[in-house]
Amino acid sequence: MADKICYPDQETWFVIWNDSREEIISYGSINPEQCMDTKWTEIDYYDTNEAYVDVMLDNGINPFPEGEEVIEE
Repeated sequence: MADKICYPDQETWFVIWNDSREEIISYGSINPEQCMDTKWTEIDYYDTNEAYVDVMLDNGINPFPEGEEVIEE
């Protein structure tokens, strides 16, 4: 079964995992004027950017596009 989120009340961040939840296969955010439909079912949604960033960093992914913020290890 696929997952869909449309027109959230606020910006909502998401992390899509593979079926075994061992690997992140996609991530990003959805704005209130957007809709996202995906075939993947293992998806976590976050109401705060901080929670989303923590998950990304815990999995070795820099969630900041080039030029926004540099993550130093």
